[in-house]
Amino acid sequence: MLRIALPSLRARCRACAADAGGRQFRITELVSADVAASFEQRGFAVVEQLVSPAVVEALRARFEVLFDGQFETGTYPDEWHWRSGISVPHATREICNGWKSDRVVASVALSASLGRLASNLMGWPGARIGQDDVLWKPPGGTPVGFHQDSSYISTQFEPYDGNSLTIWIALDDADPEVGTVEYAPGSHRWAVDHRRVVDDLADESFHDQGGSGGDHRAAMRRCPEATALLAPADADIVACTVAAGGAVLHHQDTWHGSGPNTSETRPRRALGVHLIRSDVRFRAGDALLGEAGAPSYIYGRYKRMGETSLDESHFPITWAAADSGQQRSAFLDNYCTLPV
Repeated sequence: MLRIALPSLRARCRACAADAGGRQFRITELVSADVAASFEQRGFAVVEQLVSPAVVEALRARFEVLFDGQFETGTYPDEWHWRSGISVPHATREICNGWKSDRVVASVALSASLGRLASNLMGWPGARIGQDDVLWKPPGGTPVGFHQDSSYISTQFEPYDGNSLTIWIALDDADPEVGTVEYAPGSHRWAVDHRRVVDDLADESFHDQGGSGGDHRAAMRRCPEATALLAPADADIVACTVAAGGAVLHHQDTWHGSGPNTSETRPRRALGVHLIRSDVRFRAGDALLGEAGAPSYIYGRYKRMGETSLDESHFPITWAAADSGQQRSAFLDNYCTLPV
């Protein structure tokens, strides 16, 4: 069940201090009832303006620097896909957990505004960062295979149901020509054991980038529900048109991906923010001991042996309700540089 916290149900922005040039950094904290209804019914919803132009400009300025390996904090991100002089020039580029490497990215991904938005929409007591994705699809960029975020995020934690939310922020005008994000509406309700696909589907569907016969929707089509519920030739698939500064919110179990960037001149840059509810715990098991069911890859490396609690150094709390017994992680306001 979704929850909207304030009775006005109107989008509200957090007013932020301007910099020396007078730019205003703002992030929307609450969404409308229509957005909440779309999220519940279709598994995704478009927010026309989530961040102000100043935030968009600040984030865009960090892309060249980050993918060139110039990490402001001196800390490498958890994943760094695409390197100049080594990688194929037109490949779609991704950095995971850029917030550890760059304080501008951190200012948005770890903002209290996004944490509050997610918590109010999902009915959580608070929010933590699970992972961010710095995404860059250049002209001619390759597709991203259809996948569910739950297969590599939500399954790492307990309780599972409704424990994560993705906020995909467009930093360029995104439309079908540049390979905008696409969704299978209602797929968050498909009667499939999403936890079953962790090992055999998640890595293939995202990193395959359409290599399954050139079909970036192939993984989704293996679900029985796709055959039964989608119209012929994927007519029901929605390719979202989102202006720079707008965003799409999507459910952890919603199938999504994106086609190639067929433009000769326009990039498609975005910041994905995957938030998890503040009171989740790791699923039991330790990978170093070979225990079955242990958290995997990025997440498992931050699990303390024999414990299931999350360390705020790696999964900081970005927002918490006053009655939750938690609070925003103390180091964040000094670490984040933008006033959002």
